[in-house]
Amino acid sequence: MSLTVILLAVVGFSFLSSCNSADDETSLVISTPDLFQAPEFNEETVLGRGDTPDIIEPEPTTAVSDVESTYNYILSRLAAMDQAIHRLNVGHYTLDVKVSQLVERMTRLDSRLGDTEDAIQQVSSYCKDNRKEIGRLEGCQKGRKIVYKCVLVYKVYATYAEASQKCQERGGRMAMPRDRKEQEALAEYVKSVIPGNWPVWLGINDQRSEGLYLFEDTTRVTYFQWRKHFLSSQPDGGKRENCVSMSSDDGDWWDTYCDRRMYYLCEFDV
Repeated sequence: MSLTVILLAVVGFSFLSSCNSADDETSLVISTPDLFQAPEFNEETVLGRGDTPDIIEPEPTTAVSDVESTYNYILSRLAAMDQAIHRLNVGHYTLDVKVSQLVERMTRLDSRLGDTEDAIQQVSSYCKDNRKEIGRLEGCQKGRKIVYKCVLVYKVYATYAEASQKCQERGGRMAMPRDRKEQEALAEYVKSVIPGNWPVWLGINDQRSEGLYLFEDTTRVTYFQWRKHFLSSQPDGGKRENCVSMSSDDGDWWDTYCDRRMYYLCEFDV
């Protein structure tokens, strides 16, 4: 009886051991394919089991690619700027050469212009001299000789200043009767060429000082032929009328406004 019980116990224990071994192998066969066929690597499970994970190199990320692209773009722009600066330097050098050439040409042109101006001044001087000579000849040919000078009436309206300038341009000056003899000869001539009563400028004024009458050459007037009349005696203009004219009908002198326009008399040295 006891022997039978012992045999049954041994057989049962053996059966249980074989069942347990079969279960363990089945579990190992199932778990191994699961690990290799897993689509994802569970790092926590491996670490929890105490295994060491393999070191996997990370793939390049988008951030690294953007930085590299920006860096390459900056390099390309710097290269373009360097080329532009080089072209600018070349252009600046070319411009500097052209400016130097232009300055040189301008210098030569300025020198030629200076020569031309000198020539023009000489021609102008000759023209003035010729005009003065022509004016003196005209004064003596068309006018009248009085003692040591010739006088000519110009029937052109002009102010006192304009008449003085025109007489000088013709090589003469405004008529300046210095004594009675010259005054009478001048009055006779004017009356013969200008009929009626017309005022004619003489080269006499008191513009410097009221009442101090001077000729055009700044010498003082010592002989006067003022109009004398009980209704209007000359001079009567005060500080308003500072230039002297002669009446063509009787040769009397009148003081009048210097900006009045009238005929004028020029005299020329013989």
